[in-house]
Amino acid sequence: MKNKKMYYIHCLSPLHVGTGQGVGVVDMPIIRERITEWPFVPGSSIKGVHREYFASKQSEQWLEAAFGTSPNEAGNAGSLVLSDSKLLAFPVASGYGTFAYVTCPLAIKRMIRDAAAVGIPIPDVNLHQWEQVLKNRNEADDESAFITSSSVLACKEYIYLDEFKCKKEQDASAALDTWVDWLSGQLFSDEMSQRIFTERFVLVSDDAFQYFVTMCCEIMTRIRISSDAKVVESGALWTEEYLPVESILYGTIWCDKIHSSSGAITAQSLMKALSGESSLQIGGNISVGKGRVRCRYIEEDC
Repeated sequence: MKNKKMYYIHCLSPLHVGTGQGVGVVDMPIIRERITEWPFVPGSSIKGVHREYFASKQSEQWLEAAFGTSPNEAGNAGSLVLSDSKLLAFPVASGYGTFAYVTCPLAIKRMIRDAAAVGIPIPDVNLHQWEQVLKNRNEADDESAFITSSSVLACKEYIYLDEFKCKKEQDASAALDTWVDWLSGQLFSDEMSQRIFTERFVLVSDDAFQYFVTMCCEIMTRIRISSDAKVVESGALWTEEYLPVESILYGTIWCDKIHSSSGAITAQSLMKALSGESSLQIGGNISVGKGRVRCRYIEEDC
């Protein structure tokens, strides 16, 4: 058992990790990267829900070694390091096939870089070639988009994503099919989910992806009812932003110095607990079913 892993998050319900009250049209926006404006989930949130998840499954000694002790105690930080979850694939409504898992070359490049840091081997990709095709799109079309050979999203020569009409492209070398098959195996353990992903995978330009992740997140209107009058309380109407169902993110996990007097607590014993899949709830509004995710852990040698 080695001491580095990747983890993938698959949103099973809308996910809201907020920044507090916003100043724009959305009262409570989700947290975004400062430079890219892409949604992400902070590592502190990921680590917190993992501690809660393991609270009933592991000893107090294991929890303190893995996640640290209370700030009020003479303790130390936990040994498990969980990075921020970065966005890899974003669900977008499709005119055919219902919806698509959309990503872009920049998102793939960042994932390859992070995977290399923890020793996860990734199949060769033709990123430069794909980027050139996406950049040199026909001026008569809104965009170009790559799909796999098993896609159900295309109508003749076009793919319709949100308000975009994209010219269908396919990688003649089949490198895209190979990469998507590999990625589906990383994300899902069952054949049905893998097939759904490969059929709906779309690679768009960085610019198109930027539009989707900034303009196509889910906005919900919330109210608070007066317990006495049974009407909306004055000023108790607000909007919240969510990462939509089917969003896919990833991050890395590794083990730092072990702060435990017990020789039984080792890096291997800490990392071994993070294997297979876990069902977690992240972010706000958990009591109304939001933030339910499936977290899958991938070993170095997978």
